[in-house]
Amino acid sequence: MTELQPVLAEALLALVPGAQADTTRVTVEHRYTQLDVQSVDSWSGAADGLACRLAEHLRTAVPEKNTEAPPAEAAFTPATVLVAIARALREQPTGAQLLEGLDELGELSVCDGEPAEIDSWVAALCHLVHLDDVPAAPAVVYRVEHDTFVFGLYTTPGAARQHCEALVSREYPDDVVLTFDWLTDEEDGDLAVAALVVQIANGNEIVTGYTVTPLEAAAEFDPDADE
Repeated sequence: MTELQPVLAEALLALVPGAQADTTRVTVEHRYTQLDVQSVDSWSGAADGLACRLAEHLRTAVPEKNTEAPPAEAAFTPATVLVAIARALREQPTGAQLLEGLDELGELSVCDGEPAEIDSWVAALCHLVHLDDVPAAPAVVYRVEHDTFVFGLYTTPGAARQHCEALVSREYPDDVVLTFDWLTDEEDGDLAVAALVVQIANGNEIVTGYTVTPLEAAAEFDPDADE
């Protein structure tokens, strides 16, 4: 269960006085007219079920203008970016220029500015803080698998996890509420294997056998690397 899910569930229950998680049902309706005939599609389930779907959508949603994978040379780690920004802010006039540029970039982002103009500001700010001189981080792909069967490779963990959850969802009727969670070993860091578990209709969690495995993709052959 994600940290966002219980917050969303509580907010949904707060819409109706006296609503309780174990007894209240939530219904979402879509009414429309097709060929002069009024129709309605609906979903009904527990608040936790709807909260789970909303949290998952928020976790995996990517703005349309950012759907394309960034070029390899822009694959910096979060630590690299933060250190570069921190150093630039301590210098003058670089610090003032960086703050002004970030303000302009933020304005363009929230106002749905032209993607080309946003990319131009991003490139300029990267040059200002010397991020364009930093070697690219190793590329990572995420493998979706069940036991030894591989279902696909993705460039983001969110897309890989979404594939796994979709495969499990197909095993149950649409009206069954499924709550997904991912188990990882924190000691393995960013390259930890994530295992999918599912809770069915507020029952016990079940290990699905689906996993997402991060794999570093080398750009060049290293004859001295371990085989």
